[in-house]
Amino acid sequence: MKLIVNADDFGLTRGVNLGIVEACNRGVVRSATAMAGMDAIEHAAELARQTPSLKTGIHLRLTAGAPMAENVSSLLGEDGNLQKQATFWPNTAMVVEEIERELRAQIESLLALGFNLSHIDGHHHCHSHPLVAPVVEKLAEEYQLPIRPCLEPVVYGRSTLTFTDKFYGEDVTCDSLLALVKEHLGTTDILEMMTHPALIDRELIQCSGYWQPRTTELAILTDPYLIQELGELGVTITDYSSVV
Repeated sequence: MKLIVNADDFGLTRGVNLGIVEACNRGVVRSATAMAGMDAIEHAAELARQTPSLKTGIHLRLTAGAPMAENVSSLLGEDGNLQKQATFWPNTAMVVEEIERELRAQIESLLALGFNLSHIDGHHHCHSHPLVAPVVEKLAEEYQLPIRPCLEPVVYGRSTLTFTDKFYGEDVTCDSLLALVKEHLGTTDILEMMTHPALIDRELIQCSGYWQPRTTELAILTDPYLIQELGELGVTITDYSSVV
């Protein structure tokens, strides 16, 4: 089985960026997804140029930060920023044209920064919202990018791709990560695992309630024990180039 260990939130803060690159250089991360328009995205672009072994996709956002397109009022909260999770998921009044305009602006901004995009996923899995998913599928076809499958495995070519978001929380360990891998051995060709490695900085503490476990994740993802155990299981570390 092939394993894609994807680090979400590239570009959120400099500490997140540095943690992701460390998890690539010293560990098992070979894939990340970048958040267009966030404060540290230019820093992420610079690090991506210096780290060719890290393949970067886009972490579409409709539940965090400021919009990148104009005239997208159906996507906004009262503060003028993109709406919060609590209002996003039950929102059936989002305008499809506005969704496309915003997501296209995010994609184009990363391309302009020099990112060679590998795939698409979404912050808080926003790309799986019933109104958003068809737009993402349209853009994925246009830009020739595979999409993270949140709900059910998908087949790309002759390979089945499965996704898990269960490596998350206060109690993650090397053994819990390995248990997830073993659970999927023999059931899929490629497993993508969502991760959030980071070095903690003030900006991360201010913008995310999920900050302390990120250092634990980083320690796990760079642990030689993990690398050895994955090798003994016959698992190959890869990125989204194995999907297309």
